[in-house]
Amino acid sequence: MKNKELPPLVRVALYIRVSGEEQKIKGLSLEAQQERLEAYAREKGWIVTGVYIDAAKTARKNMHKRAEFQKMIEAVKRDEVDLLLFCRLDRWFRSVADYYKVMEILQAHGCDWKTIDEEYDTTSANGRLYINVKLSIAQNEADICGERIDVVFDSKIAHGTVVSGSCPFGYRVNGEKRLEVLPEEAGIVQDAFNHFESTVSQRGTVKHIRETYGVNWCDATFRRMLSEPLYTGIYDRGGRKNENFCPAIISREQFDKVQSLLKRNSRSAPSGKVYIFTSIVKCAECSHNLVGYKTREYYYYRCNQHFQRGRCSHNKSVREDMIEKWLFDNMESELRRVRLEWEIKAAEKKKAALRTDKAALKRKLTKLKELYVNELIDIEEYKKDYEIYTAALRQLPEPAAEAPPDFEAVEKLLQSDFKNIYESLTREEKRTLWRSVISEIRIDSENNITGISFG
Repeated sequence: MKNKELPPLVRVALYIRVSGEEQKIKGLSLEAQQERLEAYAREKGWIVTGVYIDAAKTARKNMHKRAEFQKMIEAVKRDEVDLLLFCRLDRWFRSVADYYKVMEILQAHGCDWKTIDEEYDTTSANGRLYINVKLSIAQNEADICGERIDVVFDSKIAHGTVVSGSCPFGYRVNGEKRLEVLPEEAGIVQDAFNHFESTVSQRGTVKHIRETYGVNWCDATFRRMLSEPLYTGIYDRGGRKNENFCPAIISREQFDKVQSLLKRNSRSAPSGKVYIFTSIVKCAECSHNLVGYKTREYYYYRCNQHFQRGRCSHNKSVREDMIEKWLFDNMESELRRVRLEWEIKAAEKKKAALRTDKAALKRKLTKLKELYVNELIDIEEYKKDYEIYTAALRQLPEPAAEAPPDFEAVEKLLQSDFKNIYESLTREEKRTLWRSVISEIRIDSENNITGISFG
């Protein structure tokens, strides 16, 4: 770049970026870029003060998501860099807007930039225009490339082929780029799900697997495994879904039950005093949980957003036995109301989902046509993917109905000798009972229960 004269002792920062697609498709190398940049700096007699590498990062993404790039800019702001050096302009940006945002910072701190493969001049109007044109072209190429990658990924997922080499424990990627089951590991996965389902203990299950099979999972890894839909044969990531992506290790029924247990487990209360409605009763004003406390006579719940932080108008405490009385008196009518509301909303969601699915397929067909017209794919690729999308559009199934809350469980409870049974329970058992049928009780600042949610 032709700009101001550089100081005699130039402090240079090297910036290197290669996207994951470029590594796979173009064979670009981070190491090769670094070697060329370091050699260029040595030849000029410059001092390299830092090497900033964003591996597998695309220029299409927001520059704030490139961690090393941000570190380099912070060094500029500290006046530690005189010159940014990179191979080509598109290693840096593919956005005119981002370029000018960063240029403001560079100019404020007397920092220049240079590419070793291209020559630019920012001192003239024509030179600046040329940079704008180059960045606009690069941005357009990135957009087109992104669309093509989306189409390719859509096609891979639809055909049950993987888009990366990683896979969950229990599977491997075979020669056809599909997931296949590893029987020995799959048996461990099944045992883990069974053990968790029976104990509802993540740590206990991790310990059981480690002691039984010598497989050392951490708690976070195991929780991700319990929530991985691939174990049911379903791919559901990034807006892409295939109900029959790979062989299942876990039944969908068991998987759904485990998800319910995970959700319930996350709401578990700590040991100590037992508050029957803890984590269920919520402030209707600010949506935070009401917090339990006990006097000599009664258990109460209050909104600590008011009492501790002064952020809510809910300044009253509600007695636990009053919540119980309301539930005994109103559960039946609330069940009818909530059930009717749910059925109406479920029907509306089903219609909306069908419209969304159709619109998504039509957009894909439009993108496919654009790729063919712009000669980014050949006629054979076009025909193959066109047939896939049009067939999917013709055979678009009815969206799966959303699973309703367990209304039947509430009905059975109401049909039993509920009140007498309830009186015989311990406080822990009462808490478990309410959590099994109710997910939320909303109470306003006047201590009126404004509604409940089942599930």
